Amino acid sequence: MAEKIRLYPDGEERRRIMDFIMAAGQTLLENGAEVFRAEQTMQIMANSLHLREFHVYVLTNGIFASAGTAEISEVRNVPERTIHLGRVAAVNELSREIAAGQVDLEQAEQQLVAAQRIPFPGLPAQILSGAVGSAAFAMMFGGSLLEAVAAAAAGGTVNLYLWLCSRLPALFQKLTGAALITLVCILVCGLLGASVNHAVIGALMILTPGVAFTMSIRDFVKGDYLSGTIRLIDAVLVAACLACGTGLVLRAHTLLTGVTVA
Repeated sequence: MAEKIRLYPDGEERRRIMDFIMAAGQTLLENGAEVFRAEQTMQIMANSLHLREFHVYVLTNGIFASAGTAEISEVRNVPERTIHLGRVAAVNELSREIAAGQVDLEQAEQQLVAAQRIPFPGLPAQILSGAVGSAAFAMMFGGSLLEAVAAAAAGGTVNLYLWLCSRLPALFQKLTGAALITLVCILVCGLLGASVNHAVIGALMILTPGVAFTMSIRDFVKGDYLSGTIRLIDAVLVAACLACGTGLVLRAHTLLTGVTVA
């Protein structure tokens, strides 16, 4: 009898399975997973948990799914997205465990909650990663050690700024973050007697929408043209904000001092 119930869940259990699968898909999208990965993972979970006639359509910012003869249907809006590959990896591992029959629904729900609560790196780690990454990019693009130091100062500062202003709109964060990077690089390079160009470029690299652009291409390759277009527009808007923020500070510096930054 227990096996029959497991293979053919009743209405209440089907709703519970559906909610779990939708939550897993939302967790993937919110933390940087590709559209096709979210769809594939949700399909695997539905098949493994014997949710019959499961159909799902995933966009960059939303999930549409139904099960049975459309007797169960759900829509999830995913307005905010970030990058936390640790959570993505945890949900993917959970889907493999479900497919292998290693966990039941209750255990899977507990593991999903644990995956959703995996914390982001602390503020010191974020500042350090911004500084090291900016310095590395500055030297990779041909900058000197002094320019790498300036880039590191700007990278650490902007990561602190982004942490403090995390509740502001994302595009505003990028625009003002690029302006702050340029300002810090001008000040530090002036003190060190270094060129500003490589320092600014190196620090800006930590804000560039590389993940969004790469994922848009992958979505296009997979045939998800709508999701690819959404991600591509997002990447273009972020790039435009970075250019505007940098250009405004450079122009203001030239007007105020009469010196063109080089």
